Amino acid sequence: EMYIGDWSSDVCSSDLVDKPMPKGALEMEAFLNEPVTIVINPSQDPEDPKLVQVGVNGTTQFIPRGEPFTVKRKYVEVLARAKRTDFGQTLDERLGERMNHLHAMHSLRYPFSVVRDSNPNGGAWLVGILAEAR
Repeated sequence: EMYIGDWSSDVCSSDLVDKPMPKGALEMEAFLNEPVTIVINPSQDPEDPKLVQVGVNGTTQFIPRGEPFTVKRKYVEVLARAKRTDFGQTLDERLGERMNHLHAMHSLRYPFSVVRDSNPNGGAWLVGILAEAR
């Protein structure tokens, strides 16, 4: 019998799962850990760092710009979700009032290309990630 706060050599608290894993969770974990080769486009700003820092769950990768680099798919997902939003505006003076209309323009913060992805589902997965709400 164990109580809260007790420690046993055959039980590690970080290994305990208090609820069932969702269906497909293990397959998704394996998918997100597959290697994918990408190229992050060089920046137009000479002040930008030459390495792009990407982190997942406390683990950080530094990916060089402008050269093929192989990372786990989970880091590609972070790059695909890293978006910036710029705004354009137009003035509408109809009805005698000046109305300011803002238009959001979304783009990748670190534009990249996939050079190699061995999983046949990888392309469709990336298209879905890129299409999600900003």
